[in-house]
Amino acid sequence: MLFLSIVIPHYNLPGDLLMRCVKSIVDQKMPQGSYEIIIVDDGSHEPPQWLNETFPQEELRVINIAHAGPGAARNKGIEEARGRYIQFIDADDCLQPDSMNRCLKVIHTELPQIFRFHYKICHSERAALESIKNIRLKYSNTISGAAYMEKFNLSGSPCTYIFERSVAMKHNIRFKTDVYHEDEDFNTLLHYHASSLIYSNATIYNYCIRKESITSSTNREFEKERMNHLILLLKRLCTFRDTKQEKSSNIQKRALKHKITMLTVDTILNYAYNGCSAQEIAHVCDTQLRPLSLYPLPPANYSLKYKIFRMMANNRYGLHILRMIISRKKPMKK
Repeated sequence: MLFLSIVIPHYNLPGDLLMRCVKSIVDQKMPQGSYEIIIVDDGSHEPPQWLNETFPQEELRVINIAHAGPGAARNKGIEEARGRYIQFIDADDCLQPDSMNRCLKVIHTELPQIFRFHYKICHSERAALESIKNIRLKYSNTISGAAYMEKFNLSGSPCTYIFERSVAMKHNIRFKTDVYHEDEDFNTLLHYHASSLIYSNATIYNYCIRKESITSSTNREFEKERMNHLILLLKRLCTFRDTKQEKSSNIQKRALKHKITMLTVDTILNYAYNGCSAQEIAHVCDTQLRPLSLYPLPPANYSLKYKIFRMMANNRYGLHILRMIISRKKPMKK
């Protein structure tokens, strides 16, 4: 059985970027036969079948599906994977040079259900190719995924960890399709169910920022739909929390509370980033978040930043101040 399946969702990307992504995997020089590369092409005009000829010695498959978004492509990758572990890489990103083998040794030895790592933001091709040197790698003791989620603000990206495929299969954890923020459901449920997790300071992933991959759309309908999906995400996670209430451990309950609270903070922030007035944000808090018992934001010792944000967001005057402070739209990678 293969040890690692690397799944790359792909859709209409320039060939040189996909080539960079695949080459960054091949150049890791992981032992032959220990891994496979699965490119799930999400209905591109020209599927990248040329990859098989370019990398004839690699265990590489190109799987074509009808266009349905990155969530569907990743789901197909999970189903087709033959490795014990899965790692997702976006086709326009790449792996940090010489970063995988030392971490894979830890995974081989400890067999955690999730192995988390750091990423580097790269604004140029040169930055993506530069190695991070002279960093002493450190690894945590094994904890549960819920314990990690209780302690840290869980990233929305599914590309910042390697996970055991059996967790997703056993609990039927898949990405939502035809929605925005589909990663948040998957990450939350996977960490909730994972019995073992190791986190490290290893930088494995290069998150490559391209001008073409940044959207600054000011289309109100687009933004409204995206924000509606964020509210729907909160409703789904609240429903999951409530249905699991009796069976959840105390750590799992606290982990879900932390994650849902941080997503509530993100919701308020996103309404501000997208140009909504303090009055509009207050209306969302009262009509959408309050019925879910997510607003006012609960007291918690998550961080000093959270305490300050909570103090401001929980009253109308504070929301007006927040709206004045948060005046620019966050760039968002497609």
